[in-house]
This record gives sequence, C-alpha cells and structure tokens, in this order.
Amino acid sequence: MRIRVLGYNVTRQRKNAYLHVSLEIEFPEGSRTTSCKINISEIGYFFGRVPDFVTSFLLMSAIVYAIDRSVYREKYSVDGWSREFEVDFALPTADIFMANKEHIDGLLSYLTGDYWNCNFTSYVLNQLPRWRESHYFDDVKQVNLFSGGMDSLIGAIDSMERMIEGTVFLASHYDDTMGGPKTDQKRLLHRFVSAYNGRYKKFSTPVLISPEVSSDTTCRSRSMLFIAIALQVAAYRTVDIVVPENGSVSLNYPLSPSRRASCSTRTTHPVVIAKLKKLLENVGMPINIVNPYEFMTKGEMVQACANRPFLLDVLPVSNSCGKRARKQFFLEDHSATHCGHCMPCMYRKAALVGYVDRSRYGVSIPRLYAERMHKISDDFYAMLNFLKRDLTDAEIARELRIAGMGGMDHFDDYVQLVKRTREELKRLINAEGSSDTKIYIGLC
Repeated sequence: MRIRVLGYNVTRQRKNAYLHVSLEIEFPEGSRTTSCKINISEIGYFFGRVPDFVTSFLLMSAIVYAIDRSVYREKYSVDGWSREFEVDFALPTADIFMANKEHIDGLLSYLTGDYWNCNFTSYVLNQLPRWRESHYFDDVKQVNLFSGGMDSLIGAIDSMERMIEGTVFLASHYDDTMGGPKTDQKRLLHRFVSAYNGRYKKFSTPVLISPEVSSDTTCRSRSMLFIAIALQVAAYRTVDIVVPENGSVSLNYPLSPSRRASCSTRTTHPVVIAKLKKLLENVGMPINIVNPYEFMTKGEMVQACANRPFLLDVLPVSNSCGKRARKQFFLEDHSATHCGHCMPCMYRKAALVGYVDRSRYGVSIPRLYAERMHKISDDFYAMLNFLKRDLTDAEIARELRIAGMGGMDHFDDYVQLVKRTREELKRLINAEGSSDTKIYIGLC
C-alpha cells in the first residue's frame, strides 16, 4: 500500500494552533486523502529550540500513528494480520532519516507487526508560529511517559517521591477519536495537586495528535508517539526519558504459539526500546530511554511503590483495560471501568491480590470460566492454558529467542521474569477462581 505525505499547514481555532499533515493512501479500491492533526499550541514551543531531528521524529511518529489508525488491519492485511506500507515521508532533516532507513523500517515493523518500507524527502516547515521564551521547563530533571494507566501512575509516584531537586515532566498524549485516556490522565493529575504540588510539570492538556480516520483500534504505534512527545522536553533539557511499564506487559510473552510475533503487542517491548535508543545514538542525541521496571512484574511494582497508600487510594481513577469500550461483554457490571476479561485486566487484578482493589470489572473470573466456550473468554482461556502447561527454563528461553531477544543483555533475567509472571497469575486464580478453574490449571 503506497502512502505519500502531501504537505503541512497550520490553522488556528480560538487559542489553539494546529498542524495538519495531509496524506494520500492508495487503497486497492482507489486513492484517498486523509490527515493527521497535531495541537502545537504548547509542544510547538520546542520547534526551533531542539535539534531538527527531534521535531522530525515527532512528525514521523504522528504520521505513522495516523497510518496505523487509518488502515483497517482486518480488511487490508496480507496474511490475516500484517499490512504492507510503502511510505514517502516529507520531513525536515530527511537525509538523517534516510541514512537510518533500514533501522527505522525494522523498528516500525517490529513495533506494529506490519511491513514498512520508508523513504524520506526534504520538507521545509516555514509557517510555524513563534513562541515567546519561557522558563517553565528550566527545573525539569526527568521526563516520564504518563498514559493514565496503573504503571505510569506508579512511575510518576516513584519519581516524584525520589526526586531530590527539580521536577518530573509528565508527557501525555490523547486522540479525540478515542475516549478515555485524556480523562484518566486529568483525574490522576487532579489527585496529584494535593500530594505532589510543585514536584511535577506538564502541558496544560495532554498533546492532541489525532487521525482524521480511525478505522483500526490496535494502536500498536501509540507508544512511539508518547516517546516522541517526551523527547521534545528531554532534548530541550538533556535529561532521561522514563518508560514506566511492568516487565510482564512489556515482554508480552505469548500465551500460545498462535499469539507469537505480529499478533503480540510490542508497544514497550525491550527490543523496541533498544531500537529507539540505537536510533537516538545513531543521530547523536544524548538522551537515554529507560524502563526501571523492565524486570519487575506488575505486582512487584505495587509492592515496591514508594507511596503505596497513595497509590491504593487513587488506583480506581487509573485505567489499565485494553477493551473498555466493548460494553457488550460487561456481563455482570455494565458500568464498570474495566472489562475484566482482557490480559491487561488480568495483570492488574493479579498485581492487587492481597490488597483492597476498588476498581470495577465488567465480569468476574468464575463467570469467565463458565463462558469459556464464547469469545469473551478468548484471552482468559488462553491464559489458563498457558498456566496449565509446565514450562522449563529452556522452553521459555526458546520462545524469547523466537521473539528476537537472543542477543539481549540480561537474557536470563527475562526468563526468570516469565516464571514469576506465571506465579503471579496463578495466585490470582487461586484467590478469585472457582474450584473448577483451579482444578483446570492444576492448583487443586
């Protein structure tokens, strides 16, 4: 599928300035034009104040996100999942991107599970507004991704508790075609005011980057958008970017062979982070991307949280669910905030075994087992079969090598992480599962 960036233009609406990126997508049934909208009212401050590569990386990430959202995976995949994209990007510093073409193709392909062939031509952004000098960012010592989920909440708490001087910048994104994340972030930040006032900085609202078309909801490329937004502030201050994600979700060890490779979400996978770090190294950017929770389960993150009482108090405001919009599957609590049947919900519930979890889930584990022959239990039943199998260290290691991790540092630590993740999920079944569920996986 051929895709071309046609150009950029800036519009103003009330107090906001928007950068629109026009795209032409050649679908099998004919070409269509679409666009991506970026609210540059605040993030635009960094244009001209950071290296041009940093601005270009934000634009590329927004374009990739728009393509990811605009092309319906189920309809246009070449193998039932993966799509083929041949993209002509128009960017400032196109020569730097072209010099790293092979690396970028591999990064995007690994991240989204598609086939990317990228080319880059030069484009001059000559219509951007100018922003007055600001000292707002002067005391930023670290930039954290802040999505509104439980892990980013823990990451923010830990960073604010441990920061001796200066502030943590919380970098957030939202898409106005998808409800939920903006509200999650806003509610959590409201709770931060009383506990951590003066310990963090943020944009007045999460950065809007939204495609005109939202045909696909897999959103594999969204994490790169967060990093691109964070990179603006991090490059301005020459500080680290922290990606707060538990190792179990980042690694996303496949529950079955059918969930390998492209069907496995890799938004914060160690290989993706390594490839992003290598890209920054290649272009001479002295910015490090770190995940301090890379080898921790979600439960271990809760246990080690620097202010666990505050975490448990505000926890219901955060959201970890991957399928919260599918209310038809909320069989027991239609007004719940979490579906209760996706794997992110399972990891969240498992992490909170032994604590008071005031989050509301649309369906319980016993009901999921009772519905095991229906679509609602696909993830849950795959998890049960995963827990039922006896896995040796060698078998886990082989699966990790299939995922391209054979050359990663600390390889054995990833193997041990998978083992501890399995035990954490088993504790969830032991705590909340019916006797039939426990018998099925061999707990009794």
